[in-house]
Amino acid sequence: MIELNKIFLNLNQKEILSNISLKIKKNTCFVIMGKNGSGKSTLLKIMNQLILPTKGKSIFSIENSIPMLFQKPIWFDNTVDFNFHILQKIKKGQTNYSWYKKFGLDKIKNQKFTTLSGGEKQKVFLSRIMSLDQDLIIMDEPNQSLDLQNEKLLLNLLNEEKKHKTLILTLHDFELAKQLADEIIYLDKGKIRLAGSNQEFFENFHKLMKKN
Repeated sequence: MIELNKIFLNLNQKEILSNISLKIKKNTCFVIMGKNGSGKSTLLKIMNQLILPTKGKSIFSIENSIPMLFQKPIWFDNTVDFNFHILQKIKKGQTNYSWYKKFGLDKIKNQKFTTLSGGEKQKVFLSRIMSLDQDLIIMDEPNQSLDLQNEKLLLNLLNEEKKHKTLILTLHDFELAKQLADEIIYLDKGKIRLAGSNQEFFENFHKLMKKN
């Protein structure tokens, strides 16, 4: 679905991404890991064609635009229900209410969005992006602000979704990645330091860290 071949990105005379090559298959969960500032979010924006690389080749076998959950999504000073439905008003597609109900948001749909906790807001953002029911979804740290109970629910929901969707995520949580990812890359200073299947990645990750 997405293939990047020797991608480089320079911004303000600084190299942000260097020699990135990867291929993302259909109906898999592809996870990007790395420390803060390693280039994870920037790489997601290249995959979503929000940023054009300085050099390299990108192949996208996708007809529609790719929904993306940003770390700081847009929200409005209105109800939970209004904030959930705002993307449907823009996209004008069919609405999938599955996550909305599983996260219990239908029970607080008339509550003011500003009164929600960080975790409750994140559940609205997650439900909103998944409501578009697209074949490919990009999420930047989808588990941020969630407590353990809701993180477990998120894990179960994503594992179910990847059976018929392609998911591209950034994560800091290694345990979550281990339970969710099919393929993983580890970025360090804009370069891929390690890449492989779930099993390959975790077999080699500790060796990589010992070298550093």
